[in-house]
Amino acid sequence: MPPPITPARYDEDVAKFMQGADEKLTGLPAYLGIRTVEVGPGRMVAELEIRPELLNPFGSAHGGVIAGLVDHVLGAVLYPVIERGQWAATTEFKINLLSAVRGGTLRAEANIVAMSKRTAVVQVEVTNDGRPAGLAQGTVLIPEARS
Repeated sequence: MPPPITPARYDEDVAKFMQGADEKLTGLPAYLGIRTVEVGPGRMVAELEIRPELLNPFGSAHGGVIAGLVDHVLGAVLYPVIERGQWAATTEFKINLLSAVRGGTLRAEANIVAMSKRTAVVQVEVTNDGRPAGLAQGTVLIPEARS
C-alpha cells in the first residue's frame, strides 16, 4: 500500500478525540465493537474482535462485518484533515475479501492516497491476526461545511 499523503491540514485535537471516543460510538460501529487504535495525518487504524454473533452459519465472519469496518475507517480517516464542520460521505468502495475470518482480531489500516477540496481516495488493508483478510479502495465526498 502506498504511504498516506501528507495533508495540508491536520488537527491534532480531532485525532486525539477520535482515539478516546470509542465509548461514544453508536449504531453499527458500536455494535461491531470498533476500537480506534491509531490516528495520524492521512492514516487511521481500527480493530474489532470477532464474536460468535458476527459469524455466518458456516462459521466465518459475515462479509458485512468486514465491509462495516472498512466503511467506518474510510470516512473517519478524513476528520483530522478536513475543516471542522465538513463531513465525509462514502460514495463508493470496492473490497476484495482475501481469506475466511473465523475468529481473532480484524485490523483495518486506512491511508488517504489522493485528496482534493471535495473528494478523497482511501485505501484500506484488513488483516486478521496479521494475515491478509481484505483489501479495499473507496471514494469519499467532502461537502462544504454548513453555515
